[in-house]
Amino acid sequence: MQQEEQFELVKENLLGHVRGLFAEIEEEVARSHEEKYALLEDAVNNASDIDELRVAFEQWYSDHTGEIDFGYEIDEIWDAVVNAEV
Repeated sequence: MQQEEQFELVKENLLGHVRGLFAEIEEEVARSHEEKYALLEDAVNNASDIDELRVAFEQWYSDHTGEIDFGYEIDEIWDAVVNAEV
């Protein structure tokens, strides 16, 4: 019985530890996304018309596309925004 109790304890510790690691990863990803979003806000706040807005977005997207996968190409996102699909 002792070995079974130890097994259950180790199993629960393992699951709890991995859950904690996932939580840390999720927090880091959320923090990273917030930082990238803040950079986008800064970029678009400096635009004065739609053309500058698109340039700002394209530059931001280009800078971060390797880190964020939206699952859409830049033109798809822009078209959705312009056509108010988002």
